[in-house]
Amino acid sequence: MSEESINHKLAAILSADVVGYSRLMTEDEVATIRMLAACRDRISLRVQENRGRVVDFVGDNMLAEFSSAIDAVDGAVKIQETLEQHNAKFDQNRRMYFRIGINLGEVLIDKDVIYGDCVNIASRLEGLAEPGGICISEFVYSQVHNKLDVGFVDLGTKNLKNISTPVKVYKVVEEKKTEAPTPVTGAVQDQEISLPLPNKPSLAVLPFANLSADSKQDYFSDGLTMDIMTALVRIPGLFLISEISMFSYKSQAPSIRELGGQLGVSHVLDGGVRKEGDRIRITARLLETTTGRQVWAERYDRKIDDIFAVQDEITERIVEALDIKLVTGEMAHTIRKVLRNPVALEYYYRGWEALFGSTRDDIKEAQQMFEETTRLEPESSFGYAMAAWAHWWSVDQGLSEDIAHSLERAIELARKAEDLEDFTGLSHLVMAQIHLYKHEHDKALVAAQKAVLARPSCDLSYVAKANILTYLGRPTEAIDLAKYAIRLAPVYPPFFQKTLAAAFYGNGQYEKAIASAKKILESDKDNLDAFLILAGAYAAIDEQAEASKAATEVKRIKPGFSLKKYAETQPYSDPKVLEQVTGMLQRAGVQ
Repeated sequence: MSEESINHKLAAILSADVVGYSRLMTEDEVATIRMLAACRDRISLRVQENRGRVVDFVGDNMLAEFSSAIDAVDGAVKIQETLEQHNAKFDQNRRMYFRIGINLGEVLIDKDVIYGDCVNIASRLEGLAEPGGICISEFVYSQVHNKLDVGFVDLGTKNLKNISTPVKVYKVVEEKKTEAPTPVTGAVQDQEISLPLPNKPSLAVLPFANLSADSKQDYFSDGLTMDIMTALVRIPGLFLISEISMFSYKSQAPSIRELGGQLGVSHVLDGGVRKEGDRIRITARLLETTTGRQVWAERYDRKIDDIFAVQDEITERIVEALDIKLVTGEMAHTIRKVLRNPVALEYYYRGWEALFGSTRDDIKEAQQMFEETTRLEPESSFGYAMAAWAHWWSVDQGLSEDIAHSLERAIELARKAEDLEDFTGLSHLVMAQIHLYKHEHDKALVAAQKAVLARPSCDLSYVAKANILTYLGRPTEAIDLAKYAIRLAPVYPPFFQKTLAAAFYGNGQYEKAIASAKKILESDKDNLDAFLILAGAYAAIDEQAEASKAATEVKRIKPGFSLKKYAETQPYSDPKVLEQVTGMLQRAGVQ
């Protein structure tokens, strides 16, 4: 720390830690890590809302700074209220309580790190707080005592460890009932939902928790989760909630019963992974959602090149526990030609991580990671199938710099994966999308059907097939498939509902098409496809005023929109259907 880099400033410092963290970790390491992640997200949002900055959040300790004592205390109160709401969903012994201490004074800043007695005092005050409580120094009290809707109890002067001067301490208490804090927003909201169970064994796989101290290892636990789901998605006798939905729960900590109701499943697979050098430790357990009963649990301590054998064991235990009758009569062995090179595995998992990104650089990185996997493991279909998907995804998301090259490369990689007996089925899914893009309808449908057969619990396969059937003039079949995809993915991206809306429109069910389009706008208010469907559907039922409003939104979202160019991208097999679609858009006022 050089003298030149040090700055001084006055700040309100908030220090927090988890009560009984060691006990929680000893009793249930995976659930504790998951709960801590959920609390961390909620705390960080409250700090940000109160104009603060999270300086550090390592393990169960959090440090934040605020420019004013009022913002710090108000933020602390909101944090504790939010965590109280969150804890209410769990049994008493699984709740996570934080203690908070706040001090006001001068701090030393070196880059983004803060030091000084002010920080140390805040940490000592935190230790005096009750579980779920807040303690503040006299300096803080003098700034806030008449300015917030809370009360204070004088705890007297305390001698704090390693602090030379005694500090007068106050406890923050609730003076009168205030309004509940604004719900924390995120991918999954706390919701009163109860979906019916399907008529076959059903399962949701929570993203495996990263049990290492390094958050940069998240890519490994996420990759392991995806691989297990890739194995399970191929089992015909299993109803599996999609990864799109499940990864939205990554920073959530719902109770098992709550998760079962929200997703409509009978069982949940939960687990964690710690990677250290060339060894991995994986814990996994299967839980019954109606009772919370643990059906089985296992811990695996292996070398990293045994990871696929562990995945197979986990899959087989699930099949056995759920009494799934496999159509083929074989066990659900999954990964025959595995990635035996640990470096290839690293590239493969990093590719998965990048693929979850949304920028051109993210997709490029995913392509590079997967293609490097193929270089290191040329006889495994893994890398080829995923690289093919990454190249197609760049086209689908409008992120390709050269569409023709991306398509050519995706086709080349998908065919190589097929030659290597691609067990993932992703190569068929890629080819289905590309054939449709090229207006090769029959080939697209054949590839989509192969994808559904290879991936019977894959929501994307059903959406792809539904989309193709709509363009083929078979919307009635498309409606059922799109609805099933949405059932597999209770938390789904907008294009799932767009596929259903388009199928309703193609079937002449314009009111239902309008309802589906409006559902898209609830989560994506500027979705172009939704307004195009609304414009056409309203025009079809002669509600010209609403059709015109939707057409105006199309122009607002995309000022240079051209109906002629749009028509060229719509691969309807029957030109008359395309003519009817564009005719209704013209009637609405879309040009």
